[in-house]
Formats: sequence, structure tokens, C-alpha cells
Amino acid sequence: MNGSNLHPWQVIRQEKNGSRYRIGRCATRSEAQRLIERLRAGRTEIPPSHSDVDYLVERVEAGGRGRR
Repeated sequence: MNGSNLHPWQVIRQEKNGSRYRIGRCATRSEAQRLIERLRAGRTEIPPSHSDVDYLVERVEAGGRGRR
């Protein structure tokens, strides 16, 4: 079994300029959501409406491509 089967959910950091970075892989969607909550909690000094980044959860497809 490869790693994508064990961790089929990925957390993506997407910046306003369109840049995207995979910052984590998780076994479940809820685990990925908790990771995003922890990341956002660490940025409490920046109101969400003024943030220049967003975090997305995507499922990893067998071919290595993800989707929301």
C-alpha cells in the first residue's frame, strides 16, 4: 500500500495570488479539518476577512491529483 491510501486527505494552503502548497496529509477528513483549525488558531492576530491565505481540504485521487 502506498502513502496516499493511508492518508487520502490533504490540507492545502492557498494564497490570494494563486500559489498553493500542500502542508499536510491526513487519514480522515475530520482530522484534516482539525489541522486547519489549529493553523487558524495560531493566526489569531489576523482577522479571517483580512487574511491573505486560505486552507482547503482535498481528497487525494489514485493518480496523485486532489480535489475539494
